[in-house]
Amino acid sequence: MRGYRQVLLLGLILSFNAVAGKITMNAPEQSTTANGQTLCVYSNSIDTFTYVTKSKHCPYTKTFKTEDAE
Repeated sequence: MRGYRQVLLLGLILSFNAVAGKITMNAPEQSTTANGQTLCVYSNSIDTFTYVTKSKHCPYTKTFKTEDAE
């Protein structure tokens, strides 16, 4: 039984590390750039991310790598 617990714990640690380093944010502030693209600014009290799209609307939810935060 002890080996089973170690394997389970290792699996949980590896699962956590697979998603560590990413953050999903929603409800961006939206503006239009001079060349007609849409600027999407996702922010919270810790991080700010910008995303530029040719679409007229920002995605409501977007996932970013935490090392890309401004």
